[in-house]
Amino acid sequence: MSSNNDPVAIPMIEKNPNDLPGMDTSDPDTLTGEAVLSFHNISYRETVQSSFPFCKKTEEKETLSNINGIMRPGLNAIMGTDRSRSWLLDVLAARKDPRGLSGDILINGKPRPANFKCISGYVPRKDVVMCTVTVRDNIEFSAALRLPMTVTKDERRRRIDEVLELLHLDEVANVKPRSKELRKRTSIAMELVIEHPILFLDKPTTGLDLRTTTDVISVLR
Repeated sequence: MSSNNDPVAIPMIEKNPNDLPGMDTSDPDTLTGEAVLSFHNISYRETVQSSFPFCKKTEEKETLSNINGIMRPGLNAIMGTDRSRSWLLDVLAARKDPRGLSGDILINGKPRPANFKCISGYVPRKDVVMCTVTVRDNIEFSAALRLPMTVTKDERRRRIDEVLELLHLDEVANVKPRSKELRKRTSIAMELVIEHPILFLDKPTTGLDLRTTTDVISVLR
């Protein structure tokens, strides 16, 4: 069984039990409908440099080797050693240099789009939150910067209010996120408001108490 701190990848659309969904072929860079992520024979090699000051020697180190899996709509957890879990999550989320990657990563049975980083969400282990502005300001900034222009102001406001309520942030919406727990919830909210088809989270419950952890996992399901 996975722990609450396992990196997770969440296809955010409900599963159709009848068949494997297809991608919108009219635009290969647009992910629509149900999202199923599969990976086949994934290996990753990184170039590391010697730590000796007078010997600048580089070598290749294999961090992932022949990994296969499928992530269907719902909550999926990656198990394994801490380093390997985070590396695999980053590779699947297109957050690593593709030159070290071998194998296939497919979305709905088709190659991962070139702009996958733009059409999927990612919550890093270290929270990227502005502590000088309020919780609501952080979420509004994320929404204003990343939501399509076709999303109206009313719809954007509705999404923000909904996410604040889901993560029990409505009572602290006007508070600056100084605590680790509040920064983590704000960081998750900044991604949820975009409503990406797939959302990756690295250790999403780190720094959270049991009650908050339960709430966050419930929302992510």
